[in-house]
Amino acid sequence: MYRLLSEDDVTFEALMQPHGEQTRAQIEAQPAILLVQDTTEVDLSHHPKTSEVGEIGKGRGRGLDLQTVLALVPKTGEVLGCAIHEPFVRTPAPAGETRSKRRQRDTRETDLWMRLVERWGSFPAERLVVHVGDRGAEMFPFFQACQATHTHLLVRGFENRRLPPQEDAQTHLLDEVRSWPMVAHRPLQVPASHGRTARSTVGQLAFGQLTILPPRFETRCGKEPRSLWAVRVWEENTPAGEERLEWILLTSVPTTTLEQAWERVNWYEHRWVVEDYHQGLKTGCHLAQRQVQSVDRLKRLLGFLSPLAVRLLQVRDRARREPEQPASQVLDADVLAIVAAQTSQSPTTMTTQAFWQAVAQMGGYLARRSDGPPGWKTLWQGWLRVQALLEGVHLAFHLRL
Repeated sequence: MYRLLSEDDVTFEALMQPHGEQTRAQIEAQPAILLVQDTTEVDLSHHPKTSEVGEIGKGRGRGLDLQTVLALVPKTGEVLGCAIHEPFVRTPAPAGETRSKRRQRDTRETDLWMRLVERWGSFPAERLVVHVGDRGAEMFPFFQACQATHTHLLVRGFENRRLPPQEDAQTHLLDEVRSWPMVAHRPLQVPASHGRTARSTVGQLAFGQLTILPPRFETRCGKEPRSLWAVRVWEENTPAGEERLEWILLTSVPTTTLEQAWERVNWYEHRWVVEDYHQGLKTGCHLAQRQVQSVDRLKRLLGFLSPLAVRLLQVRDRARREPEQPASQVLDADVLAIVAAQTSQSPTTMTTQAFWQAVAQMGGYLARRSDGPPGWKTLWQGWLRVQALLEGVHLAFHLRL
């Protein structure tokens, strides 16, 4: 593997090309698609000899960053594939750079959000394509990139942007949306994230249309205002010790009915799939633990691991959405036969849920009644054991011949 990753023609782009082409083909077969984008850090601080690394964690660590776009089906959240990756090493800001000077830069680190939108380009008018991002995507240039490619956006509002003055008084986005009355409510599931515990809550909802003005001092944003729809979801009663839930979502997709407003909320909830994918790539596939000596080699290794992480995510999520579906409909026959034989089950009657739990148990998952669903670590270890057994079966067959 070390020698393979050193070959000049084994590049990250070449390794990802087949997966990217297949993902594009699946996107073009869908009437609507979500392109969900997010950033993660790959911490290589524990490999001090790795070359070409940059700063991560506000300068407290060494490694690289990874921007990922996953293609999802809006209604079900099914992952079609990794639409695009961009691994990059962060360049420190010049010493003493002021905020004003940073605004005047021709290129910025945040440009990668727009760059990935532009790299995917336009789609046919009859296909609804929505770029979904968190607060990091809430930038006027991102809005403009989506408009230029005839695609839509759905991002979480962060800046209290200026709105056109009303009665000679300046108004602002967050203040205006928070003044809207609640029009509906429904139960919401808040996932665990960054020290926050998973919980059930009741989400209040308000929505409407507004026009936002471009930043005054951002010359590249132009002077033309943007008309968007805003959807606010919040909770009135937050448990003690928990951060209050509030999302103010901005979208270019027309949102005029209550059903459409809740649909936009559902779309944004799919954004967590990217975080889960990154977790699978790092915790499951052990991307950061590989001792490949350089960032360039790590990028090439990512070309192998990324499609694999997508496949594991697809099979796991299918098992959760359709637990009783026959595993034979979504898995290769030889893989299914090995797992069934290892767990004394029949491959013809084995379900996707039973298959996935069996793989996790082969990786150390105990499956006790009090245990939660298997995590990426046991799933990855079980999958490696399945692959080793599969290799042994193929080798035995050839030796017999």
